[in-house]
Amino acid sequence: MNVTVLLALVAALAAIFMLKRILTYLLMRRAGRQALAEVGKRALTKLPEYVSLSRVESPDWTNEELVRQQAEPLLGCAFQEAGVYSVDKMPGVLIRMMCQPQSGVAAHIYDHPRSGSWIEMVTRYNDGSTHAVSTLPPNGMKHPEWFRKIQADKTIPTNKIYERFLPQRQQHGIKLLTTSDVVREFEEDYHKLALWRQEAGISPQEVARVAVKWMKEKQANAAGQI
Repeated sequence: MNVTVLLALVAALAAIFMLKRILTYLLMRRAGRQALAEVGKRALTKLPEYVSLSRVESPDWTNEELVRQQAEPLLGCAFQEAGVYSVDKMPGVLIRMMCQPQSGVAAHIYDHPRSGSWIEMVTRYNDGSTHAVSTLPPNGMKHPEWFRKIQADKTIPTNKIYERFLPQRQQHGIKLLTTSDVVREFEEDYHKLALWRQEAGISPQEVARVAVKWMKEKQANAAGQI
């Protein structure tokens, strides 16, 4: 759910930072830190406060096989299908939604045209907090205390990630969940995270970490095309 923030920030950074040594130079100087802070502010102006999901009956997948490989193991854990959805503020992105009503876990399997596919599993609580596990690599940005996040390896089968997540998450106050709740809960959580991000802002250090990550990915992609 934080991916829109990351994409907005990367878009702002791409126009400014081309070499890692330039970024290091900026960080060492007060004016440079101010420039990084300005980039963070600019990125936040591109962050939508709301997103809306629309059901897609015939999805045009970019990474169909990867999505299938992540979804199928969860069916053996009694996950139920909740549909495939597009996101109005994230062109080209599809999300396959699933949920396990007995354990109160929702699964969001993302299909992104540039970033590939990853899974996020979440449990929401009656106090408004969320516990999540994700295979999306860390983006270098902080998250609120009420959004507790566990990092998982993409190479681990999703049923194993789910089984490990259950004892690691907070055990009390789990919110009940059905397939009809998944989309609404996703949209509400996104809005809550977006408001928090607007209030918290993006620090120069966060901008720098995302910039370095972006440049490394760009260099890796360029090397892979040679």
